[in-house]
Amino acid sequence: MGNIPTIYEFLEYLDFLRGFPAAYVVLITASLILIFRDWRWSILALLIQYLVVGLLLADVMPPHLAFMKVIIGIFICLILFITAQQVNWGRLPEDVTAEEAVLLGQERLLRFGPYMLPTDAPFRIFLGLAVALSVGALTQKAAFHLPFVDNHLNLAVFGLFAMGLVIMVLTSEPMKSGMGFLTLITGFELFYSTVEQPLAGMVIFAVISLSIALAIAYLTQVRHSFPALFD
Repeated sequence: MGNIPTIYEFLEYLDFLRGFPAAYVVLITASLILIFRDWRWSILALLIQYLVVGLLLADVMPPHLAFMKVIIGIFICLILFITAQQVNWGRLPEDVTAEEAVLLGQERLLRFGPYMLPTDAPFRIFLGLAVALSVGALTQKAAFHLPFVDNHLNLAVFGLFAMGLVIMVLTSEPMKSGMGFLTLITGFELFYSTVEQPLAGMVIFAVISLSIALAIAYLTQVRHSFPALFD
């Protein structure tokens, strides 16, 4: 049986993804959370985001601490995944008609036969591209360069900030809005890690992120059981 690769060996394997490629992937995953209405794809995008943020954190802190962030992110995605399964991925019961769904004010996905038909997909795609391009252009200007932050980290921080805020504003649904909040918190943690690197700060962010994930799980369950409370 071969030896399990160390954290440093993993970083060597993923060296091609370090720097700006990692920042671009983070920006893309945040955009996908905004665009996708299907929770399964959104959770997968969030998981990839946490994995790649670990690479970015490895540029500003010891790799074993960055790896802990990845582990925390996996736990958060696991909590969201289990919750989403419990509420049937946010779908309404099959016997609910489209007219009844409108009356209930639902934002969740509706299934028409074997297909999902989100009506706002073009708008979300356009908005995701607009935000991504705007962040890319603004971070090229000195006025939008954070102090003590490398260029690729600056792009990732602003991208997570912007996408997180847009996701939160665009929906009142707890699961999707919560993913936006987690994205925003990740951006702030990435910036904070470039300035201060105490272990206590990382523990605080871990507690905050896990608490947010548990709150998302609770609110999602409540919304699924009592949708009228969110109307």
